[in-house]
Parts: sequence; C-alpha cells; structure tokens
Amino acid sequence: MLNAEKIGENFSCIHCTTLGKKGDKRPIIGNNVSLGCNVTIIGGVRIGDNVTVGAGSVVVKDVPDNCIVAGNPAKIIKQI
Repeated sequence: MLNAEKIGENFSCIHCTTLGKKGDKRPIIGNNVSLGCNVTIIGGVRIGDNVTVGAGSVVVKDVPDNCIVAGNPAKIIKQI
C-alpha cells in the first residue's frame, strides 16, 4: 500500500512495502529513493533524497539526504 503525501522521481520499492497515514499525516518521499521488501513508513516521516532503506525496516523518524538506513526502528548505517 502506497499512501504518501508526495513521492519524488526515480522511486523504487520491492513487494510488501507500506507507506501509510497516521492521523492526518502521510510520508514524504524524496528523489532517488529505494525501499527494500517489507519496509514500513507511517505518518509524517520525511525520507530525503538519495536514500536506501534496507529490507524489513520500520522508519519512525525523518531520514536525511544521502544515506542508507536499516533496522527496526531504522537507523543510519552509512552516509553516502
């Protein structure tokens, strides 16, 4: 299910990805973002440009530009 406020250019996601609404807020996805399988992003979370989110991650906080995040909750594992 993809229910985002905005999805930028060159977005890709693998199966079982959820972008969802929490209250009145929905995620904002930047340009050149890649989401692995089983990623969950709920609410007013902003994913920056040039971000890769690892498989199975649950993103609960904003993600800055140019990084790789993974885990539950997702944490920055590398700046690119």
